[in-house]
Amino acid sequence: MIIAGRQFRPALWSIFLTLGGVTLFIILGLWQLDRADYKGTIVDRYKLRLAQPARQFDAGDDLADIEFRRLIVTGEFDLEHSFYVDNKLHRGAAGYIVLTPFKLAGSQQIILVDRGWVALGGSRQNLPALKPAKVGGPLTGIASFPDSSGFRLGELRLSGQWPLVIPYIDIEALQAQFSPQLLPLVLRLEPDQPGHYIRAWKPVWADPEKNRAYAVQWFLFAIIAVALFIILNLRKVE
Repeated sequence: MIIAGRQFRPALWSIFLTLGGVTLFIILGLWQLDRADYKGTIVDRYKLRLAQPARQFDAGDDLADIEFRRLIVTGEFDLEHSFYVDNKLHRGAAGYIVLTPFKLAGSQQIILVDRGWVALGGSRQNLPALKPAKVGGPLTGIASFPDSSGFRLGELRLSGQWPLVIPYIDIEALQAQFSPQLLPLVLRLEPDQPGHYIRAWKPVWADPEKNRAYAVQWFLFAIIAVALFIILNLRKVE
């Protein structure tokens, strides 16, 4: 085949190599688009449920379809057994997320309440002092299931002096610290709740635009692979 005065004669190995590479790049691009669609549905559900009025949550309520719903809970904090979730950033500053158990009224069930972000301070040896939490009355927040998948940095040690510093939230491991049942969700307090820390929570992990950008990159790699295949296999006609 003659292209622009040059002969196109690819070697058999280069054909298979290019076909394999292009196929892989296209598969990865389509996978990223599929991830973007999945995360898009999560973001849409998050926004839809935040627009709905908060509903009362009681012990025994079904947890199957509760994620991202605005809940009102009644009970009292267990202020003696809070956790600091380490390695959390807010506007580039290092700090902790403060989790405090909340015992539901009329039951033995407990929900971990995300009271917000607090700055690291001068040293990790001196933890920030805990602010007094709202003792009585209802709380309003957003239900969230802690992400238990993916790589986890550090070891979860549940011993020592309270409050405890933990690298991540593991409900099954934290259950050992409580004799009543610890529910497998976290209540993230809404910003209008008084007396707590900085709260600017959103499902930042669900970013469909990032996956779409990755998909474009993989498709560009496929185009580049084809272009290189053609250019590198053109030979000057003798």
